[in-house]
Amino acid sequence: MASRRHLLADIRQTLAGPDRTAALAVLDGLAAKTRLGPLFFLLLDRETLLRWRAVTAFGAAMAVLAAERLEEARDVWRNLMWRVNEESGNIAWGIPECMGETLAVCPVLAADYHRILLSYVQELEGDCTYIDHAPLRRGAWWAVARLAEAAPGLAAPALPELTAALADADPVARGLACLAIARIKPDPSRTLLAALTALHGDAAAFDLYDGWHLVPATVAGQARAALAACRRCL
Repeated sequence: MASRRHLLADIRQTLAGPDRTAALAVLDGLAAKTRLGPLFFLLLDRETLLRWRAVTAFGAAMAVLAAERLEEARDVWRNLMWRVNEESGNIAWGIPECMGETLAVCPVLAADYHRILLSYVQELEGDCTYIDHAPLRRGAWWAVARLAEAAPGLAAPALPELTAALADADPVARGLACLAIARIKPDPSRTLLAALTALHGDAAAFDLYDGWHLVPATVAGQARAALAACRRCL
């Protein structure tokens, strides 16, 4: 068995490859739990794209683990929850994204835990699990959008928060909220339609992770796509 350091280097090199299918096939040669430790480490890699690809690979490993040993996958999920918890002492970079990817590719876990993921963007009265650190909350918005891609009905309860996020000071939050709304394809309210229309001139740019690559995007472009998706429901 390769040492932990060599295993980390091998996984990092694999994720640096240009082909998603080939890279994930190579990683499938490793036991799912063997991959998870190095992937946690890679969430803090110096290269942004490698961090994102570690999220994709984490979800793939969780899908295998859930299929083979569901209770162990649940244990990993609970570990993710602990890492997000402020009491853990962690700054949970990459953890909400791993949660979203996991739920997108593991329907059995999504059925049980989607409400937990949504709670990270829901600022409620009293005690709640809302992520109040805006840069970290970006990961939660992406995670909700990723869940919406795979299971729009499970992400739909966050529609009020997504609508409110269209006016967020953070352009990444605005763009990702548009993306999630486009994927949910809700029956839109006047408030939602007005909010999306108001973003047509929002030229703020951000990089959007599409599952293997970072692609340039603008809030305006995402808003137009969301508005088109909503209008198809009218």
